[in-house]
Amino acid sequence: MTEKLTSGAMEVVNRNALVTVALGRGYNVFFPVHDNGIDLLLLSEATGEVRLVQLKSRWTIDVKYGGRNIWIAFPDSGEWYVVPHDELVLIGEKHTKTKSWAKGSYSKAPISVADRLALEPYRFGDPQQIQERAIEQATD
Repeated sequence: MTEKLTSGAMEVVNRNALVTVALGRGYNVFFPVHDNGIDLLLLSEATGEVRLVQLKSRWTIDVKYGGRNIWIAFPDSGEWYVVPHDELVLIGEKHTKTKSWAKGSYSKAPISVADRLALEPYRFGDPQQIQERAIEQATD
């Protein structure tokens, strides 16, 4: 029998999955000493790009992330997405008319087919594929 993971354990699993995908895409990962809405930083040394990332377990928008250049990372159907928060608000504009958003936040899982298509440019990857590639490279 498999025990249900606590929310803290799920966050560790999700963080490790995201780190796996980020490494597979050529990013280095840094963890801030103080979390003020940023769980990790992704750095591409090849391009100099830095992404300030808030890790979520599902598609999430929140007014506290607005205008701060924060990227929201979340899994859906085995894939990870890393999306600028303010772009995520625009993509999910239909959700900004809900009672939940009126209180300042909105989240959902799974995402709709239409949202998945809109988020395609932000699809980050599947940790399982990265792990399989690492195993293949280790045996070459």
